[in-house]
Amino acid sequence: MNVAILTNFQDLNPGYSLSGIVRDQVTMLTKYGHTVHVFVSEQFNNKYPGIPEAIIHHVVPFGHLKDYHTINDLTKDHEALAVKVAIMLIKYFNELNIEVVFTHDWIFTGWNLPYALGVLEASPQYQCRWLHWVHSVPNTFYDWWQIKRYGANHKIVFPNRTDRIRVAEQYRGEVTDVRVIPHIKDLRTWYDFAPETVDFIDVVPNIMQADFVQIYPASMDRLDAKGLHIVIKIFSHLKALGFSVCLVIANQWASNRDDDAGKASRAILEKQLMVASNLGLEAGSEILFTSTIKDEYETGISHRMLRELNLCGNLFIFPTHEESFGLVGPEAALGGAFMVLNQSLQMMREVYNDEGLYFDFGSFTFTPQYRDPDQIYKHIAVTIEGLCYRNELFLTRTICRKKFNYDVLYRRKYLPYMTED
Repeated sequence: MNVAILTNFQDLNPGYSLSGIVRDQVTMLTKYGHTVHVFVSEQFNNKYPGIPEAIIHHVVPFGHLKDYHTINDLTKDHEALAVKVAIMLIKYFNELNIEVVFTHDWIFTGWNLPYALGVLEASPQYQCRWLHWVHSVPNTFYDWWQIKRYGANHKIVFPNRTDRIRVAEQYRGEVTDVRVIPHIKDLRTWYDFAPETVDFIDVVPNIMQADFVQIYPASMDRLDAKGLHIVIKIFSHLKALGFSVCLVIANQWASNRDDDAGKASRAILEKQLMVASNLGLEAGSEILFTSTIKDEYETGISHRMLRELNLCGNLFIFPTHEESFGLVGPEAALGGAFMVLNQSLQMMREVYNDEGLYFDFGSFTFTPQYRDPDQIYKHIAVTIEGLCYRNELFLTRTICRKKFNYDVLYRRKYLPYMTED
């Protein structure tokens, strides 16, 4: 599908929030196979980085604008500018076979009135779907705010549902004239994730979607000492409680070769995956080892990739039996994870003070004696649920990761509105 995004940008200053909105839309749309054409001012400069995924057209007619409050004040120069805009739209939309158009504040601000009138004039001569973003709550009546004049194929887009009736009323329309699409605020774009991290998340989308996500770095020869089997059991109980889960083991020093080392490595992985499978966790989506994704990850993933995956995590269960400090714990905590720590290792209170949730998982000097270990792990899962879902930081981080990523918004909002009759 050929998509046009209409702006009158003269540059892509990263300090301008609308630049980021357009960048995120381009990233999302191109990921899902659309060809995106971004229209910018004919006086556009290249002072800031561009948008490499998009085709940029420096063709939007330039004008010295004013903040209009009524269409009756429109100057002759701006009447002529509106005509130029209409001619430009018809020419390029025909050449490029544009099917869907996004505008940003073109039908909203007084500064953009000539562009709104250009759209109004061009629209009957080129039928496509128009989605007009309005980025602020309209708080007055302007006489050109009449969505019905544009035609049935034009819809207003507003980023929240709360004010949609107000928006419809201000534009002399109905609620059916307004589509609600929250803004994209995706970890991958906000934190400028490396391409390898983005590719990894594409393979394991549950990292962005699950209720509980943990990234657990561990060497192949240390999986038992790190208590991976305990993490797996607790995650299985979280799933049994009705939550979606994703446990990614960033395993190091694995081997996919056909020699003895490779066979031993695969045997370790198969053992852990069998434990997980027997407990109801699905390999590849609910639990996976990074070494199984690419051969180059056999010796470990990059420091940057680990840091970026940690930013997706919200839980870190750390039942390690042997630790002098445990670098991976503070790294997870710095990423904002809720910490579940091993009370059996006294050094953990030295590192984390009394913060976090503590349980006796055992150590190299102490083995807890539980009559029914499975009930203990279930109790831990229930406790994690209770504390996390009363923790505002946990909830807001998790909600924003799941709700405003571009995969969810594309499937639930953009694509339905781009293709509706």
